[in-house]
This record gives sequence, structure tokens and C-alpha cells, in this order.
Amino acid sequence: MKKLLVNEYFLIFLFCMAAVHGAAFSLMDNFDLANCPDCKTFLGLAKMDLMQSPIRRYRPIVPVLAGGINWLFGRVFHVLKPNSFAGDFALSFSFCLVNSIIVSLWGTVIYRFGKAFGLSAIWAAAGTLVMLTCRWTPYIAGTPMADSIYCLVTGLVLLGIKERNNRLITAAIFLGPFAKEAFIFVAPLIFIYSSMPRGRQLLYFALSGIFVFSFRYLYDRVVGTAPASGLEADLDHLNYLVSNTRRLLSFHGAYDVLSNMGLWLLFPLGIMFTGSGARKEMRSLFPPFVLVYMVVILLHMILSSSFERMFYLTMPVLCMVTGWSLYRIYGMITQTEK
Repeated sequence: MKKLLVNEYFLIFLFCMAAVHGAAFSLMDNFDLANCPDCKTFLGLAKMDLMQSPIRRYRPIVPVLAGGINWLFGRVFHVLKPNSFAGDFALSFSFCLVNSIIVSLWGTVIYRFGKAFGLSAIWAAAGTLVMLTCRWTPYIAGTPMADSIYCLVTGLVLLGIKERNNRLITAAIFLGPFAKEAFIFVAPLIFIYSSMPRGRQLLYFALSGIFVFSFRYLYDRVVGTAPASGLEADLDHLNYLVSNTRRLLSFHGAYDVLSNMGLWLLFPLGIMFTGSGARKEMRSLFPPFVLVYMVVILLHMILSSSFERMFYLTMPVLCMVTGWSLYRIYGMITQTEK
């Protein structure tokens, strides 16, 4: 127990949980679920109502966890229900708890990713604040959504490649297809850049594919829906490539994306104007696998109608670069004072 309490990553997890959960609860208490089709889908899945949207119904991890928490502690949560809350508070709070934990785990991964690039603990933690203060974090942690698990999966991919950690890569391979269908675009990143032997990768990807397609087949058999309906719904996103790209390149599209960082954006931009040496060092923070990852997320964005929510997946990179920028700025200030 003592080892756990002084463990660096456990303390970062607790810090993230403390920062995330209060804002997530506040948003949950004031969020209008009636006008959110995504939330209705995942609430339905948690209640084992399987007749849901073919786009989202095959993402069971968060709804199953929330449903389990609600089954175990729902009566206790109901006692805590604020008078102002309309709807099933116990189930919504179960989602909030599950998502807050997963987002906090993702924050721990982000912190560790910064350290993997050579940042000290204080600057890696400072960089993690970019995610913790982002306007999308309370939304993803506080609503009955399932984005949190995909954030964690993509973070595991980046960290697994950087640290050459095959256990993290294995977890991502098996969790990814159940987290979001777009994991198919992240999978090549693993195949090209991870340290896992190609033969083992092929085996794991094959097993993962068998699991996910078996799940989808059984789901459709139980519900009585056409097996191809989910795939057709996913492919329908291709029809919006041109219009989404045009909207992304507009002023408001760019603004929505950049607003993920808020004022934190000033620090990386500021350090770029301090000289060619800083810019050269900043380029070293973008090895090939990071650049390819950013392109993959760009593809996510133009396939989605929510650019900023997809761009949120780049937080491990944004936090790492911001932490490094803060370190450089601090060094310049202290050097000037001497």
C-alpha cells in the first residue's frame, strides 16, 4: 500500500482525477441529454437496449462498465441525486465515474509520454495541464459518451511505440476495435513503427479481428438487424469528405480546432520565434511516427462532423510540445536573470 501511495504515476492519476471529476460532474448536472443522439445510444446500451444507432452500437466497453457500476451502486447514487437533475441520475453518474477514471488514466499516459521525450516530472505535469484544462475534457468525462476509451487507446499506441512497450501495444490492438471503428486507421501506425515482431502483430490483429467481427455478428443476430448495416453506416462518412474538408479549412473550422489548446497555444508559438535553434529542437519532438499519427487524426477529422473533438486525440503530442516549450521559456528567463 505504501508503494502505491508514493508511486509517481498513481499520484499523477489522482491529480488528474481531482482536476477532471469536479468539472465533469458539473457539466453532467447541467447537460441536456434529450438533444444528444450519441448519449441516448450509450445510455441505451448500458440498459441493454440493443436497438441503437449502427454507427455507435458496436462500442460496448464504456456502456458495459457504466451499466455494471449502476447495477452495483445505483441505489446509493440515487440518494445523492441533486434536485435539479432531470433523468436517470444513477446511470449518468456511473458514466461520469467510469469516464473520469478513463480520462485520468489517459492523463497519466500523457504525462508518461512527455517524460518519454525527456521532460522532467514538473514539465511533463505542466504539459498535462493542457488536456486537463481543455474545454472538451469535462464533456468527454461528464457525459454518457464512449470517446474516453478511444483517447486512452490512441495514447497507449503512442506511448507503446515511443517506449517500445509491447504490453501497451497489445492492449491497444485488442481494445481499439471495440473503442471506435476508426482504429483501422491507427493500426498501420502500430504495424510500421512498433517494436513488436511482425509475426506476433499479425497474429494479434487476426485474433482481435475475429473477436470484434464475432461480436458484431452476434449482436446483429440477437437484435435482428442486417449484418452489413454497421459497415454501410461507417462507409457513409466518405460522402462528407469534400464538404468536411472545405469546412475544416474555413476560419471557423480552424478556430474550432485551435481552441482545443486555448491560451496554451501561445507558448509553443512563442518559442518558435526565439531563434532557429529552438525551431530545430522543436522539430526533433516530431519523429516520423508522431507525424504519421497527426496525419491519421487529420483523416479522423475530415471523416467526422466534429473536428475539434477528433483533434482532441492529439493531446499527447500537444501536451508534450507545450511542456517542452514551458521548460525552454523557463530556462530563458532564469538565464536572463543571471
